[in-house]
Amino acid sequence: MEAPLSEALEKFVILETGDERGEFAALLLAMLGAEVIKIEGRGGAESRRIGPFLSRAGRTQSLHFARYNLGKKSLRLDFEQPQVAEVRERLASLVDVIVDSGEASVIDRRLKLYRAMRSVNPGLIVCTLTPFGLTGPYRDLKMTDLTQLAMGGVMASCGYDPSPDGKYDTPPIAPAMWQACHIAGAHAVLAILAALHFREITGTGDLIDLSIHETVSNCTEVAIPSYIYNRAVVQRQTGRHAAEHPTRPWLRRTADGRYVKAFMFWSRHEARVIGEMLTEAGIEHDLHSEEYKQLCERSPSAAHSHLNELVDRLAASMTSEELFHKAQAKGLLWASVRTPEENLADPHFVARGTFQSIDSPAAGRPLNFPASVATDGAKPLTRFKSGAPELGEHTREVLLRLGLDSTKIDRLIMDDTLAKV
Repeated sequence: MEAPLSEALEKFVILETGDERGEFAALLLAMLGAEVIKIEGRGGAESRRIGPFLSRAGRTQSLHFARYNLGKKSLRLDFEQPQVAEVRERLASLVDVIVDSGEASVIDRRLKLYRAMRSVNPGLIVCTLTPFGLTGPYRDLKMTDLTQLAMGGVMASCGYDPSPDGKYDTPPIAPAMWQACHIAGAHAVLAILAALHFREITGTGDLIDLSIHETVSNCTEVAIPSYIYNRAVVQRQTGRHAAEHPTRPWLRRTADGRYVKAFMFWSRHEARVIGEMLTEAGIEHDLHSEEYKQLCERSPSAAHSHLNELVDRLAASMTSEELFHKAQAKGLLWASVRTPEENLADPHFVARGTFQSIDSPAAGRPLNFPASVATDGAKPLTRFKSGAPELGEHTREVLLRLGLDSTKIDRLIMDDTLAKV
């Protein structure tokens, strides 16, 4: 019997040493079953100070940190200090992959340490995530998630419709926050899996130099091929894909003041099905008439406009969820536009165990987290055994595992190289 996806990497140990830009990559590896040990300095990871925050009884918890560090272990260690050279050497023999992220100049400094660790363990894989990579004329430029989305081209494809004359009077809009880090994290995991496969064959590790900018710029959907092959610049459009030419609207206002995204192919079959729905809703229409059939043949554009108006009337006759389910029952690619929190109680997500309730001491109660997008047919493939760690929670556990005796660990603690544990 094959092992579930959540155990695919259970024999591998990942060392996460960078900033928040690499946390999603390490989280994905944890979801695949890897043991992730997160290195944190004296003050803890910077992401512990990224909002939003949850406060209770004088304690404040970063929900950002709680989300992106599920199931990880926290080792409080000043990783670059000479006093911990022995710890680094022992870690080299334990871990399979190092995930580091941050500014190229900072990672350059740590690469010397990684090369020393690779001399101990030639199979060690190091994956670095930096704004522009470790080389190139942009390598030292400063970037945020938002500016990555801007410079990478994604933002130019997202926003509202132009005015009738084709000019925009609204600015581009960025997707949800941390999108650039999500894109880079997914690419990093694919590269790491390839490197692990290569190591299985050759026994040799690797250095993966991942540029966040390059991963983002490769995720602009039709923009690049449209320009390369057609020399056409795509136009951003409200609630639908950017395209070389304006397309008809997909968003429909419903009776409850919400929206349904009604994706349409403008086919005769689709018109027939929509006609059935209009009839069932008690709305008069001519979609089954000879006149409409002739209009489709004489002027497809006018027929589309007419159908568009009827769909708007259909949407206005019922709630977004009612229209969504009725349309789906007839095979139409329609969906209600929801707020993220509405999905927590959705019966589909509940049945598949998409969200997992995990105990959160700082919150004083369990919190729901996105945990798995796949099942084995009976249960979710990813179930976290613990939430995000307290600062230094696993320091003594990891050091004892490395073979350091309690006296040496206590001395490192007294030197303030480690946290008190």
